[in-house]
Amino acid sequence: MPEMIYREKILAALEGHRGEFARFESDLRHQYGVYGRALDEFLSIDGRLLIEKLEQTPSPGAVPTGEFFGAASFVIPFGKDWGNHEQSRAWAYETLIGRTTFAADGSQIIPTKDYSVPVAAVQVGWFENRHTTGGAYVKDARFEVLAPAEVMVRSGGDTDFSEQVVHRRRYGMEIDAIRSYMTATAAKRVDPASPPVVFFDSLLVISFAELLPEEMRGFYIGEIISLLDTSRATGIPVVGYIDKSFARDIVNMLQSSLELEESPRIHDSGLFASLMKWGDRTPLFRCERQGILARYGEQWQHGIGFLYLKTASDAPPSRLDVPMWVYERGLLDYVVDTVRAEVIVGNGYPYPIEAADATAVLTSRDREMFYSIFQEFARSEQLDLHMARKAISKAHRRQ
Repeated sequence: MPEMIYREKILAALEGHRGEFARFESDLRHQYGVYGRALDEFLSIDGRLLIEKLEQTPSPGAVPTGEFFGAASFVIPFGKDWGNHEQSRAWAYETLIGRTTFAADGSQIIPTKDYSVPVAAVQVGWFENRHTTGGAYVKDARFEVLAPAEVMVRSGGDTDFSEQVVHRRRYGMEIDAIRSYMTATAAKRVDPASPPVVFFDSLLVISFAELLPEEMRGFYIGEIISLLDTSRATGIPVVGYIDKSFARDIVNMLQSSLELEESPRIHDSGLFASLMKWGDRTPLFRCERQGILARYGEQWQHGIGFLYLKTASDAPPSRLDVPMWVYERGLLDYVVDTVRAEVIVGNGYPYPIEAADATAVLTSRDREMFYSIFQEFARSEQLDLHMARKAISKAHRRQ
């Protein structure tokens, strides 16, 4: 197949914007410099006065917990320096032995206009590892089909399929898998000092829902609140994990408390990238983000904490969201060590999430097989299914 991207044309187009890229980089360095110095200034403020000011500020972004004042720093060192990877894996093994971890993840097949009958599918997989010497673990999956009536929506004078409906089903199935695991596990009794740790491949503060229509927004908020309620009721911590976070809660806290210039281009993780070694973390902060948290109700509007954890030496720290009850019950260090250990096992990314993703993922070949099976089903049911000529032409060209 001939090469259809032109290196010289791309370079010439980029060259035309050289000044804009240079100005962007210079402005970014300046803003990080201002806010980096603000970290030290923030530490010098009297703790009582600081809390009073932040509590009186509507949606200050973040509020320090007692852990911050105990550490008297924005970085809590991990304190371990291994000579080789074998030593780090040995630490991970000793940390995880006897601890159970769980994760669920999903994948979907979006409906396509290539077929006259719209159909979609969602698969959610989960992985439980009890970290026993015998290697006991559970992998399983659930597969659901969305029929035409579920994926078709009215839009003005037109009728079209909705990808949002498919994403909504996937999100609901992922959270349902986690809730079901927590409930079933709690029924067998959980040791409150060493409970399972559940990994959620997203944050617990779902600001993305603010961009959705009200009905969709209400669904996502209801699901995340249900997850938080189940976590607290069962005593099983849930960790929302994002390895590349663009959250700005610390930035907004600094801006609110020190009256700094606004800095829309910088993020929390960039502030700490050069201050941390592998395994270091920030103290826990309570999330007080503007917007979506106002919909979380009295129990959870102020009930989610977060911290940043350095999980790769050559990248900014990852963000962990945890319910505040985890900190209040003295389980935070237990949970963070579990995350560190699973990151080592996963070579830079928590292994339970990787394993759940591998169980759930639907590849392009899987999609082709799904539609092949769907065509067989349509023939057996005498459905009037046909494929668009454009799709047939594409398939022939790409062979």
